[in-house]
Amino acid sequence: MIAGRLPLGWIQLAHQPGRFAMALCGVAAAVTLVFMQLGFMNMIFDTTVMVHRLLRADLVLVSPSFRDMMSTGTIPRRRVVQALGVEGVADAEALYTATRDWVKPDGERGTLLLLATRPDFAAFTDPVITAQQHLLAQPGSILLDAGARGDYRAVLDGLARGEDWRTEMGGRAITVVGRFRLGSSFGNEGVLIASDETLQALALNRAAAAPNIGLVRLAPGADLRATQAAIAAMLDPADTRVLTHAEFVQHTRGYMVSNSPIAIVFGFGLVVGLVVGAMVVTQILTADVQEHMGEYATFKAMGFSNRRILAIVYEQSLLLAALGFPIGLLCALGLYEMIRAAVAMPITMPLSRVAIVFGATFAMCALAGTLATRRARRVDPADVF
Repeated sequence: MIAGRLPLGWIQLAHQPGRFAMALCGVAAAVTLVFMQLGFMNMIFDTTVMVHRLLRADLVLVSPSFRDMMSTGTIPRRRVVQALGVEGVADAEALYTATRDWVKPDGERGTLLLLATRPDFAAFTDPVITAQQHLLAQPGSILLDAGARGDYRAVLDGLARGEDWRTEMGGRAITVVGRFRLGSSFGNEGVLIASDETLQALALNRAAAAPNIGLVRLAPGADLRATQAAIAAMLDPADTRVLTHAEFVQHTRGYMVSNSPIAIVFGFGLVVGLVVGAMVVTQILTADVQEHMGEYATFKAMGFSNRRILAIVYEQSLLLAALGFPIGLLCALGLYEMIRAAVAMPITMPLSRVAIVFGATFAMCALAGTLATRRARRVDPADVF
């Protein structure tokens, strides 16, 4: 019994197992499609700022043309030195970036993002990297991203045994002396970390006086906003901006959202998924209403109100949402796992996304129920009998 009455919605769904299964498949397919659209979109956004979050800094000096780590522009190194003289600044150092091709273990060439700074400057939030930075003092030494796209198992196994791996980059010999794990993005297959001296040897036409980013760390107790304002007052806005680390991350993420078609493309796919799901459920429920029109007319003749009759169809739509959603969620989780394994990129399922799609699924099925009840609302017992 439901609210003092028979669960007529459930009984009508279960009475036609084939139709019931088809409706569940429609809901599950829509849920899976929505999860995949949101997963791909956020995977792009998350990987775009993945390196940003790896950097350990309270304030970041960037070029006015900075967009992301693949398009940073450069700043004068003297701006980093000037920041060191501001009250509240404990340390500051330049960070250099470059996209470089290199020969992978299978002989193919790959493209990786190379990050370089002074070996004794703790520029990264990952303690695994910090613990190995002293190894980079030797020119030509690099740390390899174990999450990079490609088959690096032999290299990683060798590093675990204490064996270095030598390869070629930019026509020069380099040696992999350690590992960490970050992952690939749409712009590159992974990340390498080296000293600023090694980068200068590998990256042609790169001047040490023109780093890509300045990392600034504050002394304990220093006011973040006040120090940011003090640094900004002494900089030339034509060549350098100062951002908090949160602003640094949001700048790139915001640029991707507002200046790239990614959000529009995946947002359109999300809407299409919900519309297709609503259409499938509407067709199933409409056919069910049509099939039971005689029963609905009988209920009306017995004195049932439209509200009580429509509650039966809404019960069906909500049951489809409640049963179809977990099927779609499980399918999406399986596909997420396959994508992680195939492209070595982080695609996650946060609880907030589950809650949003859960609500959207119920809204979709409720809309389908509303559309399907149009005929039942207008039924007249005299017309049927």
